[in-house]
Amino acid sequence: MARILVANIDNENMLADERAFTPDFRRSSSITAGRMAWFAEPGDIVVVPRDLSTDFKDYMARVRGYAQGAVTYVTPDWAGAPFRPLGTQELLRRGLPERLQRLMRGRGDWSLLAYCHERGAQLLAEALGIEATGGRRGFLREGGAELLNDKRVFRSLAAGRGVPIAEGLVCGDPGALEAGIRTLIDRTGAVIVKQDRHSGGLGNLIVRRDGGTGSLGATDVIGISNTTAIADAASTVWSRLAYLERVPLVVEAYYHVTAVVTAEFHVDAGANAIRFLNCGEVRQAPILSGLIMPWSLSSYTGGAFIAAATELARLTCDLGYGGLINVDGIVTGDGAIVINEFNGRIGGCSHIHHILKAVAGEGYGDRLVAASHSRDTKAEFGQIVDILDQRRLGFDPDSGRGIILAAEDCADSGYIEYLSVAPTRAEALQLEAAFEMLLAGLVAAAPGVGHLANILAHLPAIEAAPSAEARRKAASLHGKTGKS
Repeated sequence: MARILVANIDNENMLADERAFTPDFRRSSSITAGRMAWFAEPGDIVVVPRDLSTDFKDYMARVRGYAQGAVTYVTPDWAGAPFRPLGTQELLRRGLPERLQRLMRGRGDWSLLAYCHERGAQLLAEALGIEATGGRRGFLREGGAELLNDKRVFRSLAAGRGVPIAEGLVCGDPGALEAGIRTLIDRTGAVIVKQDRHSGGLGNLIVRRDGGTGSLGATDVIGISNTTAIADAASTVWSRLAYLERVPLVVEAYYHVTAVVTAEFHVDAGANAIRFLNCGEVRQAPILSGLIMPWSLSSYTGGAFIAAATELARLTCDLGYGGLINVDGIVTGDGAIVINEFNGRIGGCSHIHHILKAVAGEGYGDRLVAASHSRDTKAEFGQIVDILDQRRLGFDPDSGRGIILAAEDCADSGYIEYLSVAPTRAEALQLEAAFEMLLAGLVAAAPGVGHLANILAHLPAIEAAPSAEARRKAASLHGKTGKS
């Protein structure tokens, strides 16, 4: 059965605050939407807000092992207007249903797979007269998947299931927000305030008075020095995050964190079944900047997280949801597990899992470690592919080592996302460093360094944690490109 894949990230049911739709945000959102192309098979149609480059389409075809041009790409007719995320209006207008109908050629064997199966995606499927993959139609038609991307709903459902969550409150007005901050800030010296619907940490702010500067999981820190300053901080937070007159914000105690982790499941409501897919550590600098899959948690800590995440995945199945569910959480300084949120949609780990399963087979997580990262580069995408070919740095399934380019926007912003894959975590991070040096033009000029083994031999061992300088660079980049 052929599929229509709809990359509707940042639709109005995922991100209701359109103040965020700056040119940089729209560009980074379209890059993330392009990851949906990794799920395509020959004969599929991929709907994206902005077309991918021909070079990247050809590269994906080569990595996946199908012919160039076997997948069709479609964008709305923007009629000279700036492209934007694919919300309901973009999916149902701008000539998109008519173009898709023509490409379907009257065949009845189509289905629709959406990045987020919110009501706009369901309405598009109904307009095309096809089935949408996922859970029970009634649940999806009434916006059920949207509930699974709402931080307020998460807190209620997780608490009802007995899943450990951060101590917190939902605040519906400025006074409640100020009271919430006053109530919670003494727990750890800091709180994090979140928009109800956003992703990648972009809708989060931290208020702290413990003298620290850490901002993992948020875009900014507001420091306070005394109790009276809380009112000013609350007013600042409300003005920046409250996008409607009375919009609920979530305020939670902000814990010292030793690891930020995620796990993904496939939910099959029809079969009343859930299936574990993958897990990993989230790299934050200070918001999402990549993943390392699988994680390096101890067996019992990892088991505790998976047990809690499985409860939530099972709950979504009971509700009638079908598709991917991503569960995010932290390990605190005292070793406790705290679940932060779930997302009933394709997530930041989904395309990585799909790529690795395609190139390395089932069970890749028992044999390989993949580190995802990104950076700005002045090189053309074709030049980067040539570097991988010439240096024999592309992923080799026999050795289980190499680089895979996961997303790009080289011609516009210079953005490139890549996976560094190796049998161990240390090797994967060493390979990442080698590729970074190549992109910076350092290794390329070194005599006698011609292939992967030599590059790795010329590098010192590196630690898993990125350097302070690397974190600063990542923060400047991923403030506009991080997506969870």
